[in-house]
Amino acid sequence: MFKSITAAFEASLQHEDLSARGERMLITALYGALLASAYSLAIVLVNVYSFPGLPLGFDLRHILPTWAGIGIALAAAGAIAGWFSEEYQGIVGGGAIITALLAVVFFVQMGAESSTLSLQSLLMALPLIGVSMLAAGGLRWTARRHLEILRKETPETRSKRLANHLLVVLAVGAFFGILGRMDFPAERTLTHFHKSLQAAPSDSTALSYLPVRQVPALTEHLESDYRFYVRRSGFVLGALDVTVRFDDGFAMTCLLPVGASNFITDCVEGDSLQ
Repeated sequence: MFKSITAAFEASLQHEDLSARGERMLITALYGALLASAYSLAIVLVNVYSFPGLPLGFDLRHILPTWAGIGIALAAAGAIAGWFSEEYQGIVGGGAIITALLAVVFFVQMGAESSTLSLQSLLMALPLIGVSMLAAGGLRWTARRHLEILRKETPETRSKRLANHLLVVLAVGAFFGILGRMDFPAERTLTHFHKSLQAAPSDSTALSYLPVRQVPALTEHLESDYRFYVRRSGFVLGALDVTVRFDDGFAMTCLLPVGASNFITDCVEGDSLQ
């Protein structure tokens, strides 16, 4: 596969000048960043507004780095897919390179220092080659449609067509973000936590579920309103990092196993578990 990708690079260099290729790469990169923006915004807002029974908030300190990371990744994927001159080369070659980069990302995230972990990171990335090819094809389509509008539409219709095209791209990104809506086990875990906090001031049984030994100051703030700031745990698979910020300024962060509705003990005072 590596030899075929190399041959595709060499052939594309011969069939297209750098200015045309650079224009396409820039457009696909920009649309990749646009998709990332729509996705990142949707995945946050869908939880905040679709669970009215939970006091969920969104924290820009965590959202912005995530958005930047996804934006850079999709922009890079778009630039890679846009490099190739031929459509099939862009889809197959771009998908293969994106998959290889994912393997490297998994390798770094896992701190792979052994051959076993290296193989595991590769096995995690390989099933995504189909998704990578679809992403490469979709990003190339956004650039191709954009250039068609610029070159073929009349000045009177060009702005409207471009606006419609942008809305389609934003809708696709938002759709995939909405698919990341919190599932029922996570909702049940947060609901149990919320009900325990609500009942604790007058119910000793509810108070026993809370981490009063780990965070003794919690009992002084139970009368205050609060919000949950939720993110997937970076330490434990299948768990949530939940920061509870009270209106009086107090905050604590807990590690909640998804689906569990028992005693909550893995908590510290502050905005982070670290």
